[in-house]
Amino acid sequence: MTTVTKTGALANFQAATEVIFGAGAVAGMGELAQRLDVPRLLLVTDEGVSRAGIVDRVMAALGQAGTEAVVFDAVEPNPSIETVEEALALYRDAACAGVVAVGGGSPIDAAKAVATLATNPGELAAYIGVGKIVQPLAPLMVVPTTVGTGSEVTTWAVITDLAQRKKVVLGSPLLAPRIAVLDPELVLSLPATLVASTGIDALTHAVESVISLFAGPFTDGLALEAIHLIAAYLPAAVEAPELEPRANLLYASAMAGMAFSYARTALVHGMAHPLSAYCDVPHGLANAILLPDVLAFNLPACEPQLARVAVAMGAEASAQAAVDAVRKLNRRVGIPCRLSDVGVT
Repeated sequence: MTTVTKTGALANFQAATEVIFGAGAVAGMGELAQRLDVPRLLLVTDEGVSRAGIVDRVMAALGQAGTEAVVFDAVEPNPSIETVEEALALYRDAACAGVVAVGGGSPIDAAKAVATLATNPGELAAYIGVGKIVQPLAPLMVVPTTVGTGSEVTTWAVITDLAQRKKVVLGSPLLAPRIAVLDPELVLSLPATLVASTGIDALTHAVESVISLFAGPFTDGLALEAIHLIAAYLPAAVEAPELEPRANLLYASAMAGMAFSYARTALVHGMAHPLSAYCDVPHGLANAILLPDVLAFNLPACEPQLARVAVAMGAEASAQAAVDAVRKLNRRVGIPCRLSDVGVT
């Protein structure tokens, strides 16, 4: 594999979240929650996760260890500032002292925002941007139920400002959850369409980490392995709800999340955020549709990096092969080719 790492180049990396991975790992959440040393948690989730019975499993595990939890299940796709404020009010009214998020990127990002405001004064607007959070967050534990967000290990949170119809970003090392429980049994019930879109979302995180100007040896190692796993296992994970392929996607999603926490994302995400905030396109689907065309646009500026992406996807070592491999994978898992296919005029 061709390397583009510059010897002696500055590279910093920090993995702050403790990750517990394994089938049935959610059963041990009560003991894990005891490490947070809080008597009552706010459980942040959405209605779909609640209906799937996943919240009941988490609540049972917490209860067995004597940890109380109050459920807030009103998180919408692309969670709004207003939803964060509503969840924060429940957190305070119920005298909670920590937060557990169960779900995809929306509940996790909303939980991060609640945990931020639980210990930092003022409104969320004060913390938009990078490095503006001063106090450590309220203790935060997360349980992802999709295979694409990576938010369970990232230092970022994305919230929608409904008044301005745009997404706002919070970035800080303090946003990394203390504990992430990755239980592949929880993604077995994920519909095939969501496996496809969230899986390509994770691929986007990884690929943009590799071609980023902030890429380095640590982020490349995580991102390239994530790309390899997604290319190898996503089709099978879409075709059938089997443990091995979906477990490997859960691994890949977290590794891609660690990578882009430091390498950052780029043009795909820059375009996807307004598509979600203004046109209501699900974030993962917007990324998936945009990814191959943005890579084709960027190809002249990052040919060596894209060649490494191609190799990780099992193709020949060329930039064009990477673009072709992404298009082929999109088609195989049923991602639409054009934004007009999802209602964007």
